[in-house]
Amino acid sequence: MSDNSRGDAGNSLRLSAEERRERDRERRRRYRETHADEVRERNRRWKAEHPEKIKEYRDRFRANHIERIRKENRERERARAAKARRAATAAERRRVKGRERYAADPETHRDYQRERRRAQRAADPEGYREAKKQRNKRWRDSHKDEQNAKLRAKHRDNPEIKRAAAERYYAEHGDEVRERRRSYYWANREKQLEKQRLWRARERRRRELGLPPRRLHRVTASERAANASAGDEFFTRSRTPEELKAIRREPKTSARELARWHRSSTRARLAAGIDGDTDAIRPVTASRRRESEREAAARRKREADAAEAARMDAIAREINDQLRHEPRRSPTTRRRPVLRATPPSTSGGLSL
Repeated sequence: MSDNSRGDAGNSLRLSAEERRERDRERRRRYRETHADEVRERNRRWKAEHPEKIKEYRDRFRANHIERIRKENRERERARAAKARRAATAAERRRVKGRERYAADPETHRDYQRERRRAQRAADPEGYREAKKQRNKRWRDSHKDEQNAKLRAKHRDNPEIKRAAAERYYAEHGDEVRERRRSYYWANREKQLEKQRLWRARERRRRELGLPPRRLHRVTASERAANASAGDEFFTRSRTPEELKAIRREPKTSARELARWHRSSTRARLAAGIDGDTDAIRPVTASRRRESEREAAARRKREADAAEAARMDAIAREINDQLRHEPRRSPTTRRRPVLRATPPSTSGGLSL
């Protein structure tokens, strides 16, 4: 057989093999089309039975086509972002058109909304009530802080309404309220005990320092307005030279009275410390220890008072500069301070 005849035979065999492969691919395609449900079920079952192979195939495919996957991800994210921008732009355009239509004819818009709600309520009363309930809840959740602030302001302006309502509710549901309080206490017992410990420590420190009990109270809107107007009048009005002279002539606390007050306060603190002493073996040592603790607490309080006084002086100076009608005097033109008598020293001890 010549070389040409052998080449023609090889081409015919090769074409026959390609035709067979094409015929097999066509047959498999027709099978998948006619048995789509069976193929999907078989593939799903095989994937469920061989998860490790699926993971291996995916990892190998990702390793071989990482650049292609990243490119497709970037394109998909760009398309998603562009779609979101188009949707936001269209929504804003619709809102602008809706506001313009409402501004052009608000009464017609309200009539349309009433008719629409009436039709929805007639078609599905239960669904309408549920949808309205959800809308109101969403609005309350998104405006919770604003509504709570309004309620607090309303209660401050007229607290009697809420107080009377609370008294009526407690008179009718006293047992339920007490049960809720007991349940809350036992559910948060450690938190409640910690609050009680903090309160007792604060009260004990207050008594040791000789401070009065805290008496905070709320004021109504009219009282707040009156206090604000009085403060504005005090800081804004300018005093005449006659008024300044009268203020300087007012009686002031003498050094003797101030020293007497210091002695009486120290005696009262010592008497309270002796009365509360429970150490029967070493009462003097315990008393000295408590006295040192009180002195340290008093020193800390004096430092805090000095810092607060400096802060208030700075605030008053700033307000004075803002409300001043005349320029502030220079330091060289200030009057010389009036020397006052120095109170007697109490470092030598006290006589009880």
